[in-house]
Amino acid sequence: MTTHTRPGRRIGWGIAGVAATMAVAVSGAPAASADIDTLSIYPENQTVVTGAKYGLYVSTPRGDRASWVSFYDNGQCIGSTRIISNSDLEGPPYAYMNWIPQTPGPHTITANDGRITKTLTVDVQPAPTGSTPATPGPKPTGCGALDRLFNTGSMAPGS
Repeated sequence: MTTHTRPGRRIGWGIAGVAATMAVAVSGAPAASADIDTLSIYPENQTVVTGAKYGLYVSTPRGDRASWVSFYDNGQCIGSTRIISNSDLEGPPYAYMNWIPQTPGPHTITANDGRITKTLTVDVQPAPTGSTPATPGPKPTGCGALDRLFNTGSMAPGS
C-alpha cells in the first residue's frame, strides 16, 4: 500500500504548474528578429553568371545577437546566418553569406528573419566558355525545419 502525503502532492502540482506556465510562455514568445532593411548582392552592378561566387548581404537597424536571417534561392534554402553587430565599424548591423548560382535564368533571392522578408530578382547568365566554376563551400546550415524554427521563429520555408 502506497501512502501519499499532502506536501508531496503539493510539490507535484507545483512542478506541473510551473512546467505548463513555461511551455505557454515559450510557445508564445516572439522570435528575436532583426527587421531587414535591405537585401543586396555583391559585387554590385556586374553580370551574374553561373559558377561564380557572390555575396548576399542584408542590413538591419538592430543588431540583436540572437537574430538570424535565412536565405533562399527560388524557394530553396541556401543557408542561415547570425546578424553581426557592427559596433566597431561604420554602418548598420548586417548578415552575409556566399552564393554560387548553379543554373542560368531568373533567380528570386529571399532573405527572411522570421518577421520581415525581402526579395531580389537576379537574371543569371551562363558562365563564359572556359571559365572555372567556384568551389561550393560546406553544406549550408539552418535549412531544416527545426533550424528555421530556432533561427527565425517559423518552420515554414521562406516565410
